[in-house]
Amino acid sequence: MKAVGLSNLEQTLADLRTRLERAFSPETAAPGFAGQAQSTGHCAAVSVIVSRLLGAAMVSAKIHGQSHWFNRISVGAEQYDLDLTGDQYGFPPVQCTQAEKLYPATRVRSQEEINAETLRRARLLATRAGFPAVASSL
Repeated sequence: MKAVGLSNLEQTLADLRTRLERAFSPETAAPGFAGQAQSTGHCAAVSVIVSRLLGAAMVSAKIHGQSHWFNRISVGAEQYDLDLTGDQYGFPPVQCTQAEKLYPATRVRSQEEINAETLRRARLLATRAGFPAVASSL
């Protein structure tokens, strides 16, 4: 699924969000987050899954004082930031724009920064969303 061109990126992201949304549950959400959106508490787990599916980098920024993880992907010579869980902060559920324009003070995250609890949730979410190869790679 890693070969994504700009022309089909938005549809790919919408399809991913639909599959993930069906699998969101309290078991796949990080504890301690309050909100009405189904994606609340899922940003890091979703970022890990999108990273594996699309070859996207994981990035984060502070939103309303909380660390929020999303992704950055290269399409040709351009880079785009994409967020499939922004609705937990009142933004559209799927966002995609040129890198560094989505949220201020974005920083690239490494695989080593993913804790065991996030990996456990990402594995469960990937399994429930129908991405067994991603789940087994985590």
